[in-house]
Amino acid sequence: MTSTWTDSQLATLAAQDELVVIVHREGNETKHVPIWLVVVEGAVYVRSYKGVGSLWFRRVQAHFDQAIELDGGDGDVTFENVDRLDHINHAISAEFTRKYARFDYVTAMSEPAAIEATLRILPR
Repeated sequence: MTSTWTDSQLATLAAQDELVVIVHREGNETKHVPIWLVVVEGAVYVRSYKGVGSLWFRRVQAHFDQAIELDGGDGDVTFENVDRLDHINHAISAEFTRKYARFDYVTAMSEPAAIEATLRILPR
């Protein structure tokens, strides 16, 4: 059963520009992948700007239980797919645009390929 983020964890995550995802796959080396994240309506979301073909995204799809770097250590998490038609995707796109407006390539985070590769992260 998954739990919820504490207010302190959400504040810490929301303030971060990048989240390091520690992606494991049996028989392969562990990857530490920095990715952008947003907090919307009390939940943590990430997207692959390269879409579902990105290596880290494919590894997460193969095994949803992974880890992230959090508060100086590793935190076990579970990733969940977010349906591309889910109403929350508009708010997620808006938050990516607001948070990362200083980067020219932020528009890629609201393209259909990235929206299709939207994941919610829950603590375990």
